[in-house]
Amino acid sequence: MIVAIFLTAILSVSGGVLLLFGKGKIVNFVQKIGPLIAFLVLIYAVFGDIVPEILEEDELSVPNLIILTSTGFLLAALIGYVMGKFHHHSDLHHHEHKKDKIETHGNEIKNKTQAYTMLVVDSVHAVADGIVLGTSFVASQATGLSACLATVAHEIPQEIGDFSIMQRAKIKKMTILKYQIVSSLVAVPAAVIAYFVGSELLEALPAVLAVVAGFLLYVAFGELVCVIESAKNHLEKS
Repeated sequence: MIVAIFLTAILSVSGGVLLLFGKGKIVNFVQKIGPLIAFLVLIYAVFGDIVPEILEEDELSVPNLIILTSTGFLLAALIGYVMGKFHHHSDLHHHEHKKDKIETHGNEIKNKTQAYTMLVVDSVHAVADGIVLGTSFVASQATGLSACLATVAHEIPQEIGDFSIMQRAKIKKMTILKYQIVSSLVAVPAAVIAYFVGSELLEALPAVLAVVAGFLLYVAFGELVCVIESAKNHLEKS
């Protein structure tokens, strides 16, 4: 579990690495196709792994499953709204990389304080990811690995936006990479704690997994919105 989550954290920043050291065409391709891949992987993680795992336990009725999943969705939406006050990911899915200048729908990154605030918010996000991953591994290794894959698919295109914010703040490339890796690795201890706590509360595991499914569905919904907006922009341009 620790190795899988460590690799998940490292792979999650690979999109930002592409922005710093890769070619613009590759970055643009990842941004365009990334949300669709993330949506599909997240939906599979929920309905292909987590929900069947819950139903196999036969300890949670379908109505309660729907209620708890909806609760998780709404809770994730609330957390996303609060975090969005500091760092709105949806604006970052549509930035353009032109001559080392990043456009984020007119939201200019004026100083380093904003970039470091974003980094703190990302660390909180990593803690939430760690809790979801650790809980998923309590259910089974397959469910945990599926959640890891979903996390990587979701984070890669988003990290491009995160790295671009720090780059706009005139922070050195290697410093950006170091800070982002450390921020992402916060998920590892969070996952370990969640795993051991979850292992002691096995009776409540189906309910917890249902809430986790709601969280992932909210993330999938956000990716779907990005896919639709991207398609709409493409049609308008054509």
